[in-house]
Amino acid sequence: MNSEYELKRRSSSPESPPHRRRRGESSNKELKRIDYVLIYELDEEEKDDAKTQEKNKLRNKFKEAIWEEGLEMQEDEITDSKNFDKKNIFIKIHVPFERICTQAERVAVEMNIRGLSIPEDPPPSYLEWFYEFERKHLKTDNEAKKIFTIDGRSVERYTVDSVATTFEKEKMKIFENHSDVNTFFRPALRCFLANDILINIDIRDEADRQNEPLNRKGLKYMLMEKIFLDAFIMHDESDIDPMEEEEKKKKEREFGSRFVIDDPPEGKKLILPDTRKELHESWLRYRKYQPLWKIRNYFGEKISLYFAWVGTLIVSLWIPTLLGLAIFFYGLYLSIEHNINNTNQLNATDPLTLTKSYVERSIQVIRQAFDNKVTPYYALIMCLWGTLFLEFWKRKNAELAYRWDVDYFEETEPDRPQFQGTQKKRDPVTQEEIWYYPFKRQLFKFMFSFSILITMVFFVLISVAMVILYRVYTAVNLCSDPKICIIVNALVPALLNAISIMLLGKLYEILAYKLTNWENHRTQTQYDDALIIKLFAFQFANSYASLFYIAFFRGINYGKDGIFGLGEKYTDSCGTDNNCMAMLSLQVLVLMIVKPLPKFLKDIILPWLLKKWRLRKICRGKRRVDDTESAQKKKSLTLPDFLERERLKPELGDFTLGEYTEKVLIYGYLMIFAASLPVAPLIALIVYLIDIRVDAGRLLWWYRRPISTIAQDIGMWYGILYVLNVIGVISNACLIAFTSHWGRSFDETYKKLLIVIGFEVCD
Repeated sequence: MNSEYELKRRSSSPESPPHRRRRGESSNKELKRIDYVLIYELDEEEKDDAKTQEKNKLRNKFKEAIWEEGLEMQEDEITDSKNFDKKNIFIKIHVPFERICTQAERVAVEMNIRGLSIPEDPPPSYLEWFYEFERKHLKTDNEAKKIFTIDGRSVERYTVDSVATTFEKEKMKIFENHSDVNTFFRPALRCFLANDILINIDIRDEADRQNEPLNRKGLKYMLMEKIFLDAFIMHDESDIDPMEEEEKKKKEREFGSRFVIDDPPEGKKLILPDTRKELHESWLRYRKYQPLWKIRNYFGEKISLYFAWVGTLIVSLWIPTLLGLAIFFYGLYLSIEHNINNTNQLNATDPLTLTKSYVERSIQVIRQAFDNKVTPYYALIMCLWGTLFLEFWKRKNAELAYRWDVDYFEETEPDRPQFQGTQKKRDPVTQEEIWYYPFKRQLFKFMFSFSILITMVFFVLISVAMVILYRVYTAVNLCSDPKICIIVNALVPALLNAISIMLLGKLYEILAYKLTNWENHRTQTQYDDALIIKLFAFQFANSYASLFYIAFFRGINYGKDGIFGLGEKYTDSCGTDNNCMAMLSLQVLVLMIVKPLPKFLKDIILPWLLKKWRLRKICRGKRRVDDTESAQKKKSLTLPDFLERERLKPELGDFTLGEYTEKVLIYGYLMIFAASLPVAPLIALIVYLIDIRVDAGRLLWWYRRPISTIAQDIGMWYGILYVLNVIGVISNACLIAFTSHWGRSFDETYKKLLIVIGFEVCD
């Protein structure tokens, strides 16, 4: 690294032993990229209390384990931009090519074989114009392009498939791009392998292993005990990073300034492809396809499959959106025609009364427009659409998994470091002794977790019932004054409902994580699937319970007993004409519009404010640290600045878990209550279109780089989508038969049941 970018080195570690070059290994110079960063506080090295000394001992032991793994480190002392009297030590870790190859072999990574790619067939002559237009104006991926020799000519074509096999170091020469050690592993795979090495380090000695055989002391333990304050993977540098000032963007970027541990070879400027710039220019444009290959190469398969799923959903939503708009405008025409005579009969002359009357009638017209004579056919089409969408996605998922060579990943997926095997058995294939966890114990844990889940869902239903009870009671006993009625019958129930949702949600989230950890899942995929089921089951009850009540229970005539057996006067009707379908439509409409707003506030407004605040703090910090810095140096972002800036970025957390939950909940509104809101596909389409670009910006610029993860599908979310489709068929059939204006025109119950049965048969 140039001295311009060098800070005082805190410690020196012995040089790694020179690796003997293996047969087939490239002889080109390897750039020592910063693959991982660990942080601890400088002051802790100087404290003498027993607790701090124990931390220092464990930290040094972990650093020794890193060296023993064949990784390389450097330490920099950097001033904390939030507290200028505090200094942190940044440990920059580089994984040598030889070591990352070893890890790739252990994880059984699939790599493409050189010269075994199949080109796509040329398009028919009558479609050449369309393919040319698509290539120039819509396509964003060129990673799948290769040069093929066809009929003696070199032709650039997209590949249909590349033959891959499990990576082996001894057979390096058979793999694509084997001669370039710096680009042989794509960025996401390198990130995955580096993280896999570090999280599997265990610093326990023999005595610890005997006393605590199930408690590993690895990176997660070190972070939990604050032995290391933080750990992260750096983003690749970019010319268009919005975190840099305008003059810094214009400076020529040279590889080696921020990302490599050692200087580049003499006389060479090693330029790294600006991956984030390429993604920004193609991914954040609405009029182009998503660059799924680029996303996969930078963020990994799990995140890329999420964006592929959302993209597929967006494309498939256009047909129900147009159909829903047509049905809504038809219903609006009928509603206006029905209400126009009543409007003309208004005799009031007071402007305030007239305005109030027109507003009320306008709302009534819109509510009635959602429930018209063609609504049953729309609901049937939406249920069919849900089935077709899942089939279409299943095919798309299989295609991507096959082309990315991850379609059998779960069969060879490595164990989680947190997995605790308690007994041994012989592997029937390799004949090796392997640890496993007895099925009976795990089954008991699953049953216990399921009982907790059912209990928490029951508490949600109780909280909803209590809010309904409060609202009905206050409507009868405390609503003599309209002003008081608004507070006690509208605001207070909403506040109580919000408080119960937040408290129960936070409590259950903590329980869900603890229970899933306790269940002791072997692989990360199994762990994620179990966690998804727990969290979404609670979200399902939380989000849809009140809507199911409006759709099927509110407005029921309980006779002399009244609701909850309180008496005849305690009823809960749906307003004018007891039209619960109109009330349900309005409620779903409000939820679909309001629910994404906090997320957009958190993901757009808050990061923008934090970015401005961080830049202000960093600039003030630089002036305090060195007011005599030359003007030329001020124009270049130093490596310490970049490291500190990356540290200050917020963590994404489990990105796909949160995003899938939000998108699938909206999908649930769309499917389960399709009959009540024909414009629901339009709202969902707008939300998805905005959110997918916001998510791209978050990943590229505003948040830390997430740890790359390999995945072959979207996991348990596919099963959840299937269940929502099934519930949607039943729910829409009952809405049409028992709640809609069309269904209520049939007096006989058996006719309504025939409608439900017919609906089920058609789907």
